[in-house]
Amino acid sequence: MCELLALSFSQSISARISLNKFQKRGDVNPDGWGVAFFDHNLLQLVKEPRSSVESRLFDFAETSITSDTIISHVRRSTCGERSYLNTHPFYRRFLHGGRVVEYAFAHNGTIQDVDCFVPEKYTPLGTTDSERIFCYLLDRLAERNIAEWTTSDFRYLESELNHINDGSNTMNCILSDGNYLFCYSDENDHNDGLRYAVRSSPFEIVRLTERKGELGTVNLKHSTDNGGTEAFGLIVVTKALTSTDWTELNPGELMVGKKGQVLYPEYRRNSQVSTEG
Repeated sequence: MCELLALSFSQSISARISLNKFQKRGDVNPDGWGVAFFDHNLLQLVKEPRSSVESRLFDFAETSITSDTIISHVRRSTCGERSYLNTHPFYRRFLHGGRVVEYAFAHNGTIQDVDCFVPEKYTPLGTTDSERIFCYLLDRLAERNIAEWTTSDFRYLESELNHINDGSNTMNCILSDGNYLFCYSDENDHNDGLRYAVRSSPFEIVRLTERKGELGTVNLKHSTDNGGTEAFGLIVVTKALTSTDWTELNPGELMVGKKGQVLYPEYRRNSQVSTEG
């Protein structure tokens, strides 16, 4: 079982992610952990092919990240050996309408027919189904030649993800270029799919609680660079949580956020911001 957690906020925040059982699940997810975050749209990536329980670097990453966009992943491999190259998140440089951006990608699930998806321009460095699908998606986006994202482009990406998610393939995934956060929930609710909550400052501690107990907390604070201006944003996770202010994504749904606001699908744009922990 792999776990995903992502944040998209209106401005840089200090996010102390104390993942309690999430980290303890290094016993269940022994093959690696990783965190991708963006500093002024420049990707920073910290990851290791070992249990997070054994990692001092995990403890450092847990307390030291300041960013407006964060993706976190804990891995138990179902495809590909235990190695740095096979550890999520993955990243690639990508040309968007003449601009070079960096994409980070993390996946929860297994692509059974991965040989049907053959990337051409973007080549995997490791041996996982996840990285191969990431490269395949980037090929599709390159063919689309997107200069600036539109609703039509969001629908196109959702359609491509639905295509990959067909049959026995399982797929929760998160993709980001530091500006947009793309969150896709498995069409058959693998690992209970994805859900999100909205938060605004002043922040309270966000408790990630399921029926068996607390998975962890996310303690959000303003970055000292923000001058006290109000911050708001989205927290996205896998797993069924008991708190009532988490909203589940529909099976096979792509949700797109940008700087803390939902852009797609349109009916989610008016989600009311909550300040409850």
